[in-house]
Amino acid sequence: MPCNSDYMEATSLERELSTVACLLDEIAGKQCTPGDASGYHRRVYGKATRELGDQLVGELCSALQGADVSKFSLEMQIWWRDHQAADEERIQKETADAVLTFQREAALAKLTPYERRLLGLSPSPQESSDE
Repeated sequence: MPCNSDYMEATSLERELSTVACLLDEIAGKQCTPGDASGYHRRVYGKATRELGDQLVGELCSALQGADVSKFSLEMQIWWRDHQAADEERIQKETADAVLTFQREAALAKLTPYERRLLGLSPSPQESSDE
């Protein structure tokens, strides 16, 4: 099989995290080159993982909390707007999931042992401790 250069292309994760790394550089007063922003930032290229992404996004989010974002680049302002919207959406989903889980558990707690067996459910915690 012939050699190829696929590994030389920045991945989408590297490109996204390079943008975040460049925005962190902006906060620190450093300049980013076009190559840095296109997936080849030294903090990211060849090291991009979900953990690194969470770390970099966490750093940027913390740095922007309470900051006057209008003093930064338009790219920073757009990133911050999108990040806050994604956080709000995630929080709403987590809250809805928690409510649904609570309601489901409350409904299951009302079932009799016979109804639980009919539905193929495991015995309730009270039944297990009674045995």
